[in-house]
Amino acid sequence: MITRTLTALALSTGVAAASVADNQEMLASKVDSANAHRGLEVTGAVRGVAQASYFNTDQDTYGKNIMPDTERDEFVNADFNFGFRPWESVRANAMLRLYAGMQDYFASAAKIIEVPWLNVEGQIGNNFYWVVGDFRQQYSPLTLFAPDVDILYEPQVFARKRHMAEKQQLLEGNQRNLQGVNLQFRADLNDIFGQVRVEGLFARVNRAQMLDLSGAEGNILPNDSVPGATQAANTDKFLLAGNLELLPLKKNAYLGGTMMYIFDNEDSYTYTYRYFDPDQDGQLTTDPTKDLLISDINPFELDPQKTLILAGRVGGDVAGMMNNKNLILDATAEFAMSMDDNYKRELSFVYTTADDPAALGIDMDADGDLEYIVVDETGNAVVKNVSEKETKSGMALNATLNAGYKTDSWGVRLVGDVVFNDSLWFNNLAQSPKFFAQRVQNSDYDGETVKYSVNSPLYTTFDALYNFAPKFAPVARSLKTDDNAFKNKGQSDSYNIAPYNKNSWTGNVYSKAQIALLNAMADPAIQMVLPNGKATANREGGRATVIANAGDWLEAQGLFGIYTQVSPLFGFTDVSYMEYGGGLKVDVFKVLGFSKPLEISGSFKHTERTMDFDPTVGRMDLSADGITPAVLDGTAEMKTDFINAGIYVQYLPRLGITAGFQMINMELNDGQQKQSQVEYAPIAMTAPMVKGKQMQWMVGLDYTLDKNAWLSLNFGMVTVENTYNTALGDPDAAVNLPVYAENVKGDAGWPTEFTSKFSQTIVEASINVEF
Repeated sequence: MITRTLTALALSTGVAAASVADNQEMLASKVDSANAHRGLEVTGAVRGVAQASYFNTDQDTYGKNIMPDTERDEFVNADFNFGFRPWESVRANAMLRLYAGMQDYFASAAKIIEVPWLNVEGQIGNNFYWVVGDFRQQYSPLTLFAPDVDILYEPQVFARKRHMAEKQQLLEGNQRNLQGVNLQFRADLNDIFGQVRVEGLFARVNRAQMLDLSGAEGNILPNDSVPGATQAANTDKFLLAGNLELLPLKKNAYLGGTMMYIFDNEDSYTYTYRYFDPDQDGQLTTDPTKDLLISDINPFELDPQKTLILAGRVGGDVAGMMNNKNLILDATAEFAMSMDDNYKRELSFVYTTADDPAALGIDMDADGDLEYIVVDETGNAVVKNVSEKETKSGMALNATLNAGYKTDSWGVRLVGDVVFNDSLWFNNLAQSPKFFAQRVQNSDYDGETVKYSVNSPLYTTFDALYNFAPKFAPVARSLKTDDNAFKNKGQSDSYNIAPYNKNSWTGNVYSKAQIALLNAMADPAIQMVLPNGKATANREGGRATVIANAGDWLEAQGLFGIYTQVSPLFGFTDVSYMEYGGGLKVDVFKVLGFSKPLEISGSFKHTERTMDFDPTVGRMDLSADGITPAVLDGTAEMKTDFINAGIYVQYLPRLGITAGFQMINMELNDGQQKQSQVEYAPIAMTAPMVKGKQMQWMVGLDYTLDKNAWLSLNFGMVTVENTYNTALGDPDAAVNLPVYAENVKGDAGWPTEFTSKFSQTIVEASINVEF
């Protein structure tokens, strides 16, 4: 079957050279053939990528990094969606995914056949719909939603790569991928009451699962013990939700309400066995000669989640009520409350009576009275882990206004968004981001620190956004070939030496601790202001966007937004955010009357964060001499600029040239205030980046059949120049400096700066055909 799939891919590539008429005739015959089988519908997609990335730097003069500086990823996927309809009202859907790694095509273990999507759906009458199995759903940004990143007028050559990376993870817009039961009812009433919609769902969003805490798959920070470091789960997590919507006045008004209950099933609590080193205070170890003891699957998150979400929405289309087709005037507002169980854990003595033979009398509070505590056979006091539960309530408010005017030849529209979410607001079904910044290409080269994502020495925003490898096999850190190659120095702190999926796009639903950790590791170039979308906790403010168009050949927009933290982080008196920018997209050939496109696009977006330090809060010794006090008064600012420019032109039927350019500049002011960059200290020790400059360009040839059907050949380069302030802490311990960093301190030991420069040259061919 894999061979047939690859043959189909090769044939589809050859078809690209055929005439358009022949292509249309062939596709039409395939559709007719499929429809001839009553009750069977076949759709799908074929994606293939051959990519080589070459890392280069002039700074590793002595070759300290001996890992491979070239990475080649070659793979092909074929997704076939089969829809079986044994009866008119029932249908079964299954996706069959065929995968082959082209570099090891003749190895049977390199081929994958899986069914990542399976459900049965049906309809009763004209009003009732149900689905059991895998399904997608979204309600609103505060209830059920998958937050995305926003790139203003993204060049097509890069947008296509991101499209393929998201499709590889089965992502569709802002919809959540769920697994369970979904019931929907729709009924049209009359012109006054409009339509009523009722929906209920029950889904599992995570399961009790054992994961290797040192593996790249399933962990946010492998080998780390901070809360949120792993996505291993002690229990099954479920979602129970109900949604009611009414669209009166000919569907020009809107009333809605949602109830969601997210909970961990404590009856499913599961344990596992791990090796512990008794000589290292019970620390985990991989040494099989140590003690094998029962352990929690996720020892870093023991508290079960129980969260209740109540939300109400109201909106109206005033222009629709007036039956004015030129006017744009509508508004929506949503208010939501969360009631989330929080736990405070602490160790407590086990008390008993005075006549208990296992009792020991101790004056615990120096009041002269003895308290009797239980002791073990060695005479040590017995302690227990006591948890105290407290339900904390949070609230969130979002409002949106659209106002403008449009004609057949032009239009202008103002979009205003207002956000007010307090610090206790929590809903992981709306706050879990689709994008988790990760290193992809040339990850072997910094394998010891690749898990630190944005703090990894070779991280770039462009690599995380656009590159992916469904099955990547890393090399050992030691290039030995004997049986001990994978032991000790052969392993990495970031992953086990085993194949894993490299992709920054995910449909995971994260816990509260995991979301906090992800926010601390977010990419400031694209996730600084609202890392969890409109449901981001601890934000208030708004954004205004003006969008104008001339026909279908010109569109331009400008935006301005300002936000603040409702409750500033500990150690700060105020934290605020500002963003502004604009861009346009124009089809020059349409203006001149040609049928082929010549699209030119460009954008600029500036984002900044301002943090006012609280001088009354003590700081750590940033000089690493144990004496020098930390002076962090005043204000620290982080600023980023994101520039996009793209062009796409067709010079023959379906043959075209595409090119794109992107640049990100980042600056963090005042050397004594760089500690603000390390907001989540347990992640790792970093040397603060004072300035950063990332630049990417790519040019290619493509053959386009449809919007999501193309064959492209691309060549591009990424160049990076980051300057770090090594005055703070020990630069030798900073995980974000490359191993070849030298002369980070002067001869007398005085602090200085280090500038890291490197580039990645990318050559790739890709095919994406969705049918």
